[in-house]
Amino acid sequence: SATAGGCSSVDAGAQFFRASDPRLATVFGMLERAGMVAEWKGRFGLLGSRGGGFLPSSVVGNAGLRGMGRDKRGVVGPDGSVSTHGGGSGSGGDSGSSNAADGGNGSPDNNGRSPTDAGDFCGFVENHRPDAVPTYVASPSNTDLCPNICAQAGIDVLSDTRVIKAETVAGGGWKLQVESGDDETDTSPATEEIFDALILTTHDPSLAASTVRSIADGEAAALSTGRSAEADAAAGTIQDRLNHLANDLQSLRDTGRLPLFTWSGRFDSTFSQSVPFDAASVPGSHYVQFLARESSKPGRLQDTGRDSKEDAIWTAVSTSAFAADVLNRLGSTREASEEASEIMSDEVSNLLFTATAADGIGSRSDSVDATAGAGSDVLPCRPRDTSAVRWASAMTSKTLGLKEDSIALAPWRMVIGGDFIREGAAHETPFEAAALSGLEAGERVASFFANTGE
Repeated sequence: SATAGGCSSVDAGAQFFRASDPRLATVFGMLERAGMVAEWKGRFGLLGSRGGGFLPSSVVGNAGLRGMGRDKRGVVGPDGSVSTHGGGSGSGGDSGSSNAADGGNGSPDNNGRSPTDAGDFCGFVENHRPDAVPTYVASPSNTDLCPNICAQAGIDVLSDTRVIKAETVAGGGWKLQVESGDDETDTSPATEEIFDALILTTHDPSLAASTVRSIADGEAAALSTGRSAEADAAAGTIQDRLNHLANDLQSLRDTGRLPLFTWSGRFDSTFSQSVPFDAASVPGSHYVQFLARESSKPGRLQDTGRDSKEDAIWTAVSTSAFAADVLNRLGSTREASEEASEIMSDEVSNLLFTATAADGIGSRSDSVDATAGAGSDVLPCRPRDTSAVRWASAMTSKTLGLKEDSIALAPWRMVIGGDFIREGAAHETPFEAAALSGLEAGERVASFFANTGE
């Protein structure tokens, strides 16, 4: 989560949850009954970026989105470049084997569109089927969902912690080197934690790559222990497969992950209440692809009056092309976040004011240029307490192209999960891909101990 000017938390990562897969739908049913998530019933649709107004999802339907796929916008690379063809590599399997993908795995949804920069953020409008697949959010923010699940299950959690290195220990199990993940001024040395098994489900595949490579190095060391020729040949084959998997995972990190900025800010409450939607995909903007009114989400601060500041919080998700351009120029610095916040503030101001004007609620005087940027003093709506949070490895532009949702390395009690594992067309959203990968990873780890009595 993130904070807008010191006020309540907003969703800086996943903006919503959907579960079209029956396995995940069952889980969300349980979470809803436990009060951890609630259905988000808002005014959803598409927002024109320059005078097009707001179109509800019930009006748009699937037909209105067919021209917004890869052929129009292309696939965005990590450097901000756009191509009309995706790429994919394949690897994995329970033994670390590698399989070539079918190619073109640049679109993790069922319609061959990327979840980012394709006109409809993560299929928000096209896959809006409230009667069949509810749209959920967690409370008080989506970031709280996983900690709440762990707390109810009695799982110990090391929060605000970064894993630096993972390596196997003699006799089985894993040793993790960890350090504080938030306080950059903390110079305390990394600590070590011992665990029976390891599940790696991070956005960034590089930790999985380095961990798999360390296993391969261990196999290489075993080749010099004077074993039989058959044993050496088997170990060599396993080492080759592990190295291939490590290379594929690192390639995903180097060329397959896409950045985003999540913006938040507060608008005048009266103006905010005049905006004719609660959340929208923005197909025509170069800077913003998704907008949401935080107070429309259940469990968030609600409208408490015309003078309330809390109800006026809005969240916006940048395009990956814009985020890549800023980060390429300025790196992962405070200056990058400040520039993104300034540009997105201008764009969000223009989008919201254009929406109210097109709806007949707002009004433009003769002196207002309909194409003027919100950075000018023309627009009466300016946000305050703005910020932009960098998400350097937010989306995947390609996957490993597997038929499974996770990769299990049973001899080492390790499973790798994430939205980058399965073939791109398997799931509707990156969240669903990641969540199902995590479910499968947990089941696989449990199977490691099924007959051991542990």
